[in-house]
Amino acid sequence: MSDEEAFVRLSMDQFMRTEESGQKEKKASHKLAKEYGPILDNLNDVVFITDKEGHFVFVNKASEQRTGIPKEIFIGLHFLELIDPKYHEFAKSSFQKAINGEKAAPAIEMERQTTSGEKITLEINWKILSEDNAAVGLLGVSRDVTDRKQAQQALKKVRDELEMRVKDRTAELQKANELLKKQIKERISAEEKLKESEEKYRSLFENSGDAIFLVDIDTDIILDANCQAESLTGHPRQELIGMHQSRLHSAQEEKYYEEKFRKHIKNELIFDLEAEVVKKDGSVVPVFICSNLIDLQGKKIIQGIFRDISKEKMISDLKGELATKKLINRAKTIIANHYNINDSDAMRLLQKESRKQSCKLKEVAQAVISSKFILD
Repeated sequence: MSDEEAFVRLSMDQFMRTEESGQKEKKASHKLAKEYGPILDNLNDVVFITDKEGHFVFVNKASEQRTGIPKEIFIGLHFLELIDPKYHEFAKSSFQKAINGEKAAPAIEMERQTTSGEKITLEINWKILSEDNAAVGLLGVSRDVTDRKQAQQALKKVRDELEMRVKDRTAELQKANELLKKQIKERISAEEKLKESEEKYRSLFENSGDAIFLVDIDTDIILDANCQAESLTGHPRQELIGMHQSRLHSAQEEKYYEEKFRKHIKNELIFDLEAEVVKKDGSVVPVFICSNLIDLQGKKIIQGIFRDISKEKMISDLKGELATKKLINRAKTIIANHYNINDSDAMRLLQKESRKQSCKLKEVAQAVISSKFILD
């Protein structure tokens, strides 16, 4: 036998063995279809069996009901003929992995249109069918997952919207938090400045050389007083606090000062005036009062600054007395020269005229000087 003849014989033997093997696998897949067909026909999902090449050898009744295609037409068709070409590569890959016995063969999810024109989503899962430990075909289950898919999409949409809301809300909260931090920082800064301002005011209040009284705008009650106020009035601070401000003055002048304070409050004006303060021991001290409205811890109160002008008053009185003496001496000289009399007689004439005119000696002296008036 020639080499060529031997090669042809070997090829024929291999072909016959392959053909016999293929026929055997097809018979096995048909046998499984016949064996399990009655059971599979009762399932609601579409169930089918293919041979190793992917040709249908069985489809259940649900397949005909779902697709509208008679069962007989399915038999012999390749499963790819019923799948949109855009899914072919993935479907072939999934099919081959299932045939090779891979446990994690991926399911096929695809969209298709029914005979009524409705678009549905199908999920196809594969399971290998074996006989004598050899793969003879695949069992496939096609399930309509349209409702699940729509629910997933709706859930995803809700989740996306929720995530967006959370994101927006988080941004709003972050913005609000930053604003709150800023406001807290500003408030702390303002409180620190206010505290510093109050401390400075308290230091000035306590160390002032003048007496300072803080009075309630509604009740005229003294709310606070400094050390100089204690010295000026003779009252300790605990006695001054809670005292009505009118008690700083004599009872006869109480109404006068009350009207002054009321007018001041009504017009919110700063006012100055000379007054007298009656000390605890009854002695009277002349003062100059500067009063104004201030805002302390969010409340308007009267701040009265009392300056003791006893020394100034004394000096002023002395100056007045000296001026009067000079005026009288000048008038005496004019009269003495006119009548050629001494100073004592001239003084008696001035005193006599003062009693006669019922006026002060100073006024008579001024009249003599200004008009050159000579007494008779």
